[in-house]
Amino acid sequence: MKHLALIATTAASALFAGSVLAADYTISVTLDTSPQHVRNVWLKDFAKAIEEKSEGKLELEIFEAAAKYKDSEAAAAVAQGAIDMAIPQYQLISRFVPEADFEQLPMFYGLGRDQIYAVVDGAVGDELHAKIEEKLRVKVLGRPIDLGFGTVFSTDVELKTPADLAGLKVRVPGGPATVQRYENIDAVPVQISWPDVPQALQTGTISSLWSTQESVASAKLWDAGVKYAMEDRQAIVQYVPLINQRALDKLPEDLRALLIDTWDEMVDAQRDFAAQRQQDARDLNAQNGIVTSDPDAEALAAMRQRLMQVQPALVEELGIDPAFIDRIAAVTGD
Repeated sequence: MKHLALIATTAASALFAGSVLAADYTISVTLDTSPQHVRNVWLKDFAKAIEEKSEGKLELEIFEAAAKYKDSEAAAAVAQGAIDMAIPQYQLISRFVPEADFEQLPMFYGLGRDQIYAVVDGAVGDELHAKIEEKLRVKVLGRPIDLGFGTVFSTDVELKTPADLAGLKVRVPGGPATVQRYENIDAVPVQISWPDVPQALQTGTISSLWSTQESVASAKLWDAGVKYAMEDRQAIVQYVPLINQRALDKLPEDLRALLIDTWDEMVDAQRDFAAQRQQDARDLNAQNGIVTSDPDAEALAAMRQRLMQVQPALVEELGIDPAFIDRIAAVTGD
């Protein structure tokens, strides 16, 4: 019996030692969205793939629901080395790199997914990522992943056309181009971090918000009074992966390559997954009483034309390089 106990103890010790060795390298990641959110769900799949491909040598430690940082703070936290990795929205990096607000400009109003990918996955995206890397001293791990096209939600006003937003206090995630867009629509933009949105709705600080079907469903914002929505495809929301350069450099060369290559291999499927999640979320929101409308093409075209008239002044005000805008226009055909 003592012999068997010794064998069992030795085996347990070996398993423990193996688990310790398996955690040779850990990358800490901050997210401010809930565990059910599309970004969180997919990142856990990515983490699982990394762990399996590295045979347990590299792990991602994911901190969710702003347990570490809000997305508005995440890029700075990565740059400072307070956290290894974050995946914030592009526009939340625009205070460091003005060009990062590009997807919120009027020229992106109404574009389809393929048109947007042609910009972000090509030379323009590479140029932007190089600017971000130089300014923040971080590494952009790869192509952005999707949340999806933004949707406008309301607690009291039924939204059918962009003109219905006039006068409403609309929550925006941040980014000066987004703020300007709503001011040009005659709404009142209010910058509020995502974890603070439910309380802001319940207290009347805002009566509307620009988000996505997925985000609203994952946070069950019907409980906070959201009743109406409008799919006017103002802009797409994408997340860009940032990793602290020192944290990346600490990894062996093969693990660095594994991290970058696996990200790239999984991006296209993530984007399709996010699009399906948006549709599923719209269905779920409908089941919980949120009525979504789709403006007609004429209303959208009229609003795009109105917004495009102010784009040159907006680009100048935001400090975006006009040549960068010209390179985008060459891809989109504007």
